[in-house]
Amino acid sequence: MKKLLLFALLTSIFAIAGCGSSEDASGQSGQTQETITLKAATYFPNTSTMSTEVMIPWMEAITERTDGRVQFEYYPGEQIGKAADLMNLTKDGVTDLAISSISYTPDLFPISNALSGLPNLSETMRQGTMAYNDLLKESTELLETEYSKNNIRPLFGHVSPTFEIWSVDQELRVPDDFKGLKMRTPGGVLTEYYSYLGATPVSMPNSEAYEALEKGLVSAYSSYSLGVKSIGLQEILGHAVFAHIGTAVQPLVINEKKWQSLPEDVQQVIIEVSEEIMESASVSYEKLTDEFNQEFEANGGKIAQLTEEELKQWHTVNEAFTKEWLEEHKSDGFPYEEVLALYKEKLEEYK
Repeated sequence: MKKLLLFALLTSIFAIAGCGSSEDASGQSGQTQETITLKAATYFPNTSTMSTEVMIPWMEAITERTDGRVQFEYYPGEQIGKAADLMNLTKDGVTDLAISSISYTPDLFPISNALSGLPNLSETMRQGTMAYNDLLKESTELLETEYSKNNIRPLFGHVSPTFEIWSVDQELRVPDDFKGLKMRTPGGVLTEYYSYLGATPVSMPNSEAYEALEKGLVSAYSSYSLGVKSIGLQEILGHAVFAHIGTAVQPLVINEKKWQSLPEDVQQVIIEVSEEIMESASVSYEKLTDEFNQEFEANGGKIAQLTEEELKQWHTVNEAFTKEWLEEHKSDGFPYEEVLALYKEKLEEYK
């Protein structure tokens, strides 16, 4: 088991008079501040963009701003549990914090699962991320249904760049090209979407996609550019079509009991850093995405340049699927349409 302690302290931190300390009832100061160690788990490897641009900077900033008072034990790459188990492991207190894609646990996140899988919503990571985090502040239904009732608190919600479609040998351009195609999907609504196109979706974690594509178990792959890069899929992929079908909504959550145990000043630092990381990560992701796409083409990969007519075909299918999906899921008992309408409003604000 790998253990990463960021900015590890050699000695305990003492509250010193004149440096933010407080005196007790007897007028004495210099009381020892207890070091708080939080266990954080992810499903992506330590080298992924989610680690290097989101999780690690987030942890480092909190440790720095609390003068080392808050430390982290970081367990990336499913060391504590599989991607599909991380939210329940946080709920049960096995880990204090975790981040995972909600598509692995749609039963816990039915509304966010819809927002992540319905096509043609957000256009950039920043737009989706900022809009989703506004929802977390404003939508009581979303917060109660997916977080409060599960004993977890969202610290921020990371919405990935839009998912595109990548293939090994076959050039894909329009919805009709997907009939009979076996392809990897991350699960959730995206599985329903590609079934709607006539494809045969195979839901699997990102970590299993390389072997599946290499062995021909699937011939296409749904993810964003840096998801491709994170496991080296550019080595075997030859084509891409940027149809903007879905995203990964990845909330960083903390066990509610653990959150309530934290001092108020520590909670405030965590809130502030969480707000800031969304902006900084968005800038990094946009730059790294552009660089990867250019590199993919420079190395022989082909990204389809869609005509107006081809784009219209995607728009028609996307509208029809969304309408049909909402109608079929009315009986689920969740306010899909209300939250979706609010999400679209927020997306327009950040467009």
